[in-house]
Amino acid sequence: MTIENWQKDYQSDIQIGSDTNSSLAKQIGLVGENRSVLEFGCATGYFSRMLSEKGCHIVGVEINSDAAKQAQKYCDEIIVADLDFTPLSEILPQRTFDVAIFGDVLEHLRDPWQVLESVRNHLNPGGFIVASIPNIAHGAVRLSLLQGNFNYQQYGILDNTHIRFFTKSSIIEMFDKAGYFLDAIDRTKVPVLADRDDLLPSFDKNMVSPELIKQIELDEESDTVQFIVRAYPQSDRDRYAALLNRFTELKTKNNELVETLDKTITEKRLITNSSWWRLRRIFSR
Repeated sequence: MTIENWQKDYQSDIQIGSDTNSSLAKQIGLVGENRSVLEFGCATGYFSRMLSEKGCHIVGVEINSDAAKQAQKYCDEIIVADLDFTPLSEILPQRTFDVAIFGDVLEHLRDPWQVLESVRNHLNPGGFIVASIPNIAHGAVRLSLLQGNFNYQQYGILDNTHIRFFTKSSIIEMFDKAGYFLDAIDRTKVPVLADRDDLLPSFDKNMVSPELIKQIELDEESDTVQFIVRAYPQSDRDRYAALLNRFTELKTKNNELVETLDKTITEKRLITNSSWWRLRRIFSR
């Protein structure tokens, strides 16, 4: 599909207001203020506008030329390009930025791993990536599949222009393979049994047993619609530091579990001893 005939019906004016479950709000929180930003998939510029209000300077990259024209008023520069066929080194020769943003973009690419790897050459020291990525393992998708359906939609997890699908583990693996470590993972959430949400596929709730719903909801990501992540390029030293931090977290959690277990055993022992003495008093009368 070429740039000339690629079309997507973009929304042109999105407001987040006080919505704390908004992917855009969470991304802005991770980006910060007064940054030089490379925004991939800037669409009509609705997110670029929000970033510019935070003092950011944005270079937008967009495949849809019509949408790019609308985004021009919010970006310092717009580049119309297809990341599947145009190397970043060609459209951004020797240019670097504080932040690269992939807002619901990576799932549209044939080779997101290669694009992420290329972006490392365009980040300033201390620079990072912010990305939002749909979660294919949402409970609604699982239930829809169990009913034999995988119906694409105009927007949402099963957007009809998605060609890649990710879960939390495969997102972590993708960034690791491309040479990054994730220092932040956030989420937007919608309940599995939400009455109606355009981001989720529909399924027949009357055909789903309460036991199955409970089983699916045991997965803590069953209500996650999107993962919002921040990723830093990693050197060997960074990888060691990330692993050390993870080891420290797991060790702390393990110590807490051991402490809880010891406390539980002690409490049960005291209860058992108390019961034994009560029984002894009864039978010694």
